[in-house]
Formats: sequence, C-alpha cells, structure tokens
Amino acid sequence: MSVAILAPGSRTRRFSKRLTQVVVTLFGLLLLTFFIGRVMPVDPVLAIVGPDADHSTYQQVYHQLGFDRSLLAQFGIYLNNLLHGDLGNALLTGKPVTADILRVFPATLELATMAIIVGAGLGIPLGVLAAARRNSVSDYVVRIISLAGYSTPIFWVGMMGLLLFYAWLGWVGGAGRLDLGLEGVVPRPHRTDDGGCAAGRERRGVLERH
Repeated sequence: MSVAILAPGSRTRRFSKRLTQVVVTLFGLLLLTFFIGRVMPVDPVLAIVGPDADHSTYQQVYHQLGFDRSLLAQFGIYLNNLLHGDLGNALLTGKPVTADILRVFPATLELATMAIIVGAGLGIPLGVLAAARRNSVSDYVVRIISLAGYSTPIFWVGMMGLLLFYAWLGWVGGAGRLDLGLEGVVPRPHRTDDGGCAAGRERRGVLERH
C-alpha cells in the first residue's frame, strides 16, 4: 500500500488555492447581500425614521447611510462597516442588526440544541433498526420517514405542528419563546364539554386562513 506524500511546495499551492476559493466565495456572498439590500422594495431610510418623519430628517439619514453616493462607494462603506463589526440596522425593527442577533441568539441556541438532541435520539435508533433489518418493512418505513423529513419544508412542518399540537390538541403553548420559569403563567387552551378546544378553534381558524 503506497502513501502519497506531498512536497512542501505542493501543499502550499493547494492551501493557497483553497484560501483563494474561500476568499472569492466570501466576496461573492458580500456582493450578493449588498445588492439584494439595494433592490429590495423596502425603503431602509423610511424604516429607520418612520413614516411621520419630515423631509429634512429623511434627507439627513439618507446622507448618513451614504445613499447619495455611487454604488461603488456604498459598497466600500459596507465593507468597512463589516470589518469594524457594524452590520447596519434591521429594516423591520430599525435597531442594530447585532443587537437583534444577540437578542434572539439564546432562543436560536435552545432550538438548535433541542433539534440535535431529538434528531440524534430518534435518528440513530431508527438508522440502526433499518440497518439491522435491511429490506424489511421497518427499513422501508424508516426510509419513507427520512425522505419525507428531508423533502418537507421546515416552515410547513412548523405550521402543521402548531396547528396540531397547539390549535387542535392544546398540548403545548403558542408560538414564541417562553422561559421555563414562567411555565403555567400563560394559560393553554381549555377544552369544552363537547371535546372541542374553545380557544383553539379561533387560533385554528387564524392558522388555516394563513
């Protein structure tokens, strides 16, 4: 069995090639995000100052954001701000993007952690079962579940989960994030005598319309 040993010069060339590919890819992503922000049908200045701002305030913010300059100059400002950790302001909230990221990061970390735990807890045993009983009924069932899981859009799964477990069954709380210390403070839907979910009916109608 032969083992190929790369010469130092060859390793340097391969490293330089990979580094160049990474730099070109990142630069392309920066260009893409920059131009997406410029072609969006949302006025970023209006999102910051609000619809009730006067013309002078609008023009002042317009100048501060550099929109009165050329696209090349705006892209230079964009890169400079990124290098200094300034991601700009969010169009929806008008707040710094960094502040919005830090605000939702704990919830994102919790969601990602639980997804990994649930995915590993279900995926590993099912994978072992499918491998141990190859071409059996259980193997085909696991394959179908795996294919459906990968093929179904995540947002649709989330909406169906809310519709089933929140609106219909009332097993969980509503959309959003609730600290574990506040469990029980937000009431869950209460069932009526006819087996229906009084509060869930209204929420189910809202979810179905959307």
